[in-house]
Amino acid sequence: MPRMAQPLRLPQQARSVATRRRLLDAAVATLLARGLARTSTTEVCRRAGMSQGALFKHFASKAALLAATTEHLFGQLVDDFRRGFAAIAQEQDRVASAVQALAAIFRQPRLEVAFELYAAARTDAELHAALAPVLARHRENLHREARALFPEAAGAESFLPVVDMVVDALQGAAVGALVLPDPASEARRLEQLVAYARRELAAAQP
Repeated sequence: MPRMAQPLRLPQQARSVATRRRLLDAAVATLLARGLARTSTTEVCRRAGMSQGALFKHFASKAALLAATTEHLFGQLVDDFRRGFAAIAQEQDRVASAVQALAAIFRQPRLEVAFELYAAARTDAELHAALAPVLARHRENLHREARALFPEAAGAESFLPVVDMVVDALQGAAVGALVLPDPASEARRLEQLVAYARRELAAAQP
């Protein structure tokens, strides 16, 4: 009698990666829908269709889960930035394309999750300690992206401060817009930010 074919099984490491990603996607969705105050590991597990045991096998604490969720989200947003930049880079110069693509990222509702976690970390020592290295790595990733986009200016001492200034300006504007949106003013400020970045990056080139 011929043997029945066995169902294909993912290797253990691949299953572990898939489980972790499923939990992180569920955490992002929960935070976006319910906010931090109403996000529990129980709700994340419910959305992921997994047990608490599965969650704590991957994350030692809720703070560790939230930090990993933030890093997961940042990775998605960097991918979104690359796609957004590629979509508009044919129409205008690299500086305008980069600033506008980054501004679009800061307008994504998902980034509100990160803002809420930043604010919570001010008074939550465990969350602060877990988030700090994640934010440091994210800043390094942004610098890497910027160097790849503007290699002709990347060697200048002023290059990274200019990049940080653009990122911080867009982040501050995004936080303010959560409470008091003003699309017309935002558009004018974006034009000024593009002009600033063009001028400073041109001055940084040898």
